[in-house]
Amino acid sequence: MTSTSLSLRCIGRRADTHDVTSWQFVATEGSLPPVLAGQCVTLHTEVGGEPQCRAYTLSSSPQDACWQVTIKDVGLVSHHLHQSLQVGDEIRADGPFGDFHLTALPCERPLLLSAGSGITPMWAMLRDELAKRPDADIRFIHSARSPEDVIFAGELAALAEAHPGVRHALVLEQAPAAHPWVGRLSPDMLKELAPDLLGRHVYLCGPTPYMAAVNAMLAELGLPAKQLHQESFGLPAVTSRTAPVVADSDHFWLTLKKSGKKVKILPGQTLLAALEGAGETMMAACRAGVCGACRCTTTGEIERQSVMTLSPHDLESGVALACSCTARGDVGLDY
Repeated sequence: MTSTSLSLRCIGRRADTHDVTSWQFVATEGSLPPVLAGQCVTLHTEVGGEPQCRAYTLSSSPQDACWQVTIKDVGLVSHHLHQSLQVGDEIRADGPFGDFHLTALPCERPLLLSAGSGITPMWAMLRDELAKRPDADIRFIHSARSPEDVIFAGELAALAEAHPGVRHALVLEQAPAAHPWVGRLSPDMLKELAPDLLGRHVYLCGPTPYMAAVNAMLAELGLPAKQLHQESFGLPAVTSRTAPVVADSDHFWLTLKKSGKKVKILPGQTLLAALEGAGETMMAACRAGVCGACRCTTTGEIERQSVMTLSPHDLESGVALACSCTARGDVGLDY
């Protein structure tokens, strides 16, 4: 499925929690392109007169007549949308894109694990799966700070009640005394909530610390790597095991071909981070190597952490995603 660029009109806005809002959109002309549950779109806007964009997972399912994005009020673009995007407004979007969806990664008995805003692709996939298989055996474990921070809490409870095969649990850091799952998700909780864990495929999404912790738990519990599918908000940090070794210097030089400017780039630092640290601006949306907004052409030795949206010809030509590419020597950059 290829992504496209289109104009959307906001037809609805709803507050989900104290800091999370959902917007519903239709195409200003024609119809919305097909989408797979769990995919993302990039929204384009202006903040202070400067163009900005950000990738958001659609929380709507393919069966819905409109697209829905559900956004937490954190970060420059997200805060701006919370403050300004109203019913009737139009906004440009690119998409859909992304390979984190049950269509590409199907299984009979999924276990959905999410935290915070990571619930958005899970909510889309859960509804889509139940539309196709109303009796599906699905476990859904979501982690949040408190009951007030749970996105789609009422809808999730109603969906589980209507579908006996769906069993869901909320793991809350702050909860009433009677709540059964208080604290942070642990191996013991996983074993109790999903005793048949090793017979399921796990779909995981949430903030980087949560992802790292859950990855460690699943490995400890013996889940085969091929049964884990995940998406995160941001790439994991490059570890000392994967960072390039620098013999004579503690940095490389990133040369911008258009201006000739040289920018220092540290071992393990992404091209995008080096540019922004030097005061340069570059289009970037998902910052996770998914959407392709930060495509650039490079010369020199690089290491790609993601090649999503890149063709074999792109790779041969030195095209990279700046948000998920590090330098292994001096690099030339054009964008």
